[in-house]
Amino acid sequence: MAKDSDTIVVNTRTRPRKEGTEEKAIQGKKRKASSVVLHQNDRDDTATSPAKKRKSDVQPTEEVDIDTSRPTAIFKPTAGRDWTVSIALPGSWLNNAKKPDHKTVQVGRIARACAVFCVDEIVVFDDDPLHADPKVVAPKYMGGKNKKKSKQQVLDSILEEDEPWQNPDQFLYHVLSFAECPPHLRFTLFPKHKNLEQAGMLPSMDMPHHLKSHEWCQYREGSIVGPAPAPISKAKRSPKSQAPKEYAYVEVGLPYPVRVPVPPETPVEEGMRTTVCFASATAPPNWPQLSQTDCDNLEVTACSNSVPREEAGYYWGYTVRRAASLSAVLTECEYPGGYDVTMGTSERGVPIRSILPLNNNTSPLARNFKHLILVFGGVAGLEPAVANDPELVKTGLTKGKAGELFDAWVNLVPGQGSRTIRTEEAVEFGLCAVRPWIEERGDE
Repeated sequence: MAKDSDTIVVNTRTRPRKEGTEEKAIQGKKRKASSVVLHQNDRDDTATSPAKKRKSDVQPTEEVDIDTSRPTAIFKPTAGRDWTVSIALPGSWLNNAKKPDHKTVQVGRIARACAVFCVDEIVVFDDDPLHADPKVVAPKYMGGKNKKKSKQQVLDSILEEDEPWQNPDQFLYHVLSFAECPPHLRFTLFPKHKNLEQAGMLPSMDMPHHLKSHEWCQYREGSIVGPAPAPISKAKRSPKSQAPKEYAYVEVGLPYPVRVPVPPETPVEEGMRTTVCFASATAPPNWPQLSQTDCDNLEVTACSNSVPREEAGYYWGYTVRRAASLSAVLTECEYPGGYDVTMGTSERGVPIRSILPLNNNTSPLARNFKHLILVFGGVAGLEPAVANDPELVKTGLTKGKAGELFDAWVNLVPGQGSRTIRTEEAVEFGLCAVRPWIEERGDE
C-alpha cells in the first residue's frame, strides 16, 4: 500500500491475461483504478446522492489520531490493596514436552498469563510426593534394589545437566522465577544454568517493575552490590550518641548504584535482591541523565516487596514458592490467616460461572476475599494429587472426594470440544473466568 497526505493507493495484482483479452483487461484495470484511489481532501459530498446530502448535514465529530505503533496499556495504580491472587500447579505437566525449548515456551505461557492477570503468587507443588516416576528419573538416581531412597533424596541427587528432563518441579520453579525478575537483574541474580539455556524463548513480561531506563517510579527492584560509605553531610549532622548507620550500594537500573541504609542487625550479602523506595514520587531534576553524584544524593530506603502493592497499589510481579505436596500448598501459606477462598479445577466440577458471586447471590464463596488461590492439576487432573498426598488420605479424602478439599470445585470449560485441556491453557482460562470478580474486588 502506498500512502501520502492526499491519496491512498492500493496496489492490486492481476493474473497474467491470455491473448485477445487486452481490451477487457484494460477496462477492468480502469474500473479497479477508479475504485481504489481515494482523494481524501477533495471529496465533494454535496454533489452526490440525496442520502449523502443528508449525511453531510450532520456535524462531523473531531477525529483523534491514535498511535498504535507502540503499546499504550500502561499499568496505573489507583489505591493500595492488601488482598492477593495466587495460583498453584504441579511441575509434572511439563513431562509431556520432550525438549527444553518446548518446556520453556510452555512455562512462558504460564508466566505471561500471570503477568497479564496480575497474579501475586505462584505455588509449584509435587502431585506425587512419595514416588519418583522411573519413566522420568534415570535408574542411576533411583538407588537400586538394595538402597531405597525417598523421592526427595532422589531429586536432590539429580545433576544440573539432567534437571530440565528429570526434575520438572524445580525446572518450573527456576524458569518462573527468572521470568519474573526484572531484565537488568537477571544475569546478576541467575547464574548460568541448564534450566535457563532456552530462556531466550520466554516472552516479554513487561510488568510494572520491569522499568525501562527512561521510566521513573518511586519503587524499584535492585540487587546489593556491596557496602557503601555513609553520606558525609549526614555523618556530620548525626549526634554522637546515635550509632552510625550502615549503608550498601544497590543496583536498581539507574546509571549508577544508589546508597541505601541498612539496619545493623540485618545481614547484607552481595547479590541479594531487595525492593527500594525513593523518598519522592517525582523524578529528580536531571532525570533521566543522572550523574554519580545525583544517584549518591537520592534519598532511598529498602522495603518489603509487598509495599508497592499494599501502599501504592502497584502490581509488583509474583513470588514463586515450592510445596512438597498439595496439602502443603494450603498449610504452608505465607499470608496471615491463610487462603480464605480456595478453588480447585476439574472437568467434574460445576461450571465456574455458576459459582462466582457475580452470578449467584447464594454462592458459598466469600464475596470480599482476602487471599484467593486457584489450584490446577497436571496431565491427569487434581484428583490423583489428592489420592497421592498422605496427609490428605489420612483425612479420608479420595479421588472421588477431591472437591471437598476446596471451597469451590469448578469446571473451567463446560462442554469442551477437545478431549483435554492443557494445564497452561487451564491457567489462562481460569484467570480469565475469575477476572470480573477480581475487578469488582478491586473497585471496593
